[in-house]
Amino acid sequence: MLIMVDDKTTRRDLLAKNSHPTSEGILNNLLADGYIEIASGAEPAAAPAALAPAATPEAAPGAPPVEVSLVSASRFACRALVTYLGPGADDLTALVEKCKNVADLTERLEKCRQVVQGMAGRKKADEFWAGVSARLPPA
Repeated sequence: MLIMVDDKTTRRDLLAKNSHPTSEGILNNLLADGYIEIASGAEPAAAPAALAPAATPEAAPGAPPVEVSLVSASRFACRALVTYLGPGADDLTALVEKCKNVADLTERLEKCRQVVQGMAGRKKADEFWAGVSARLPPA
């Protein structure tokens, strides 16, 4: 992702070029860690709220409701895991991406929640679970 960043490409364009579910989290981490910066007058590379995945769209006034689907829950989980755990989340995101049904994904995400709690604390684990729960379809 880092080699794709330049002073002309917008955040939206970068994410369009790399559609992997963790791309947004990686971009957010690059910004937070100081590897990239927002060019003056450019579209923000990441809003501060984007660094906290649990700031779910349904919490923002006037924001559209979140998509409830297996894909939406999986993408959110992968972005959140990378944001909370950094590169160490790669194995977890690979397992999340392999889930083919709601029951398997829910079980995997519960385990991910435990990992997040152990490594990032209960508050982050609760934020993670709130975000994925809002997107998981009924089993």
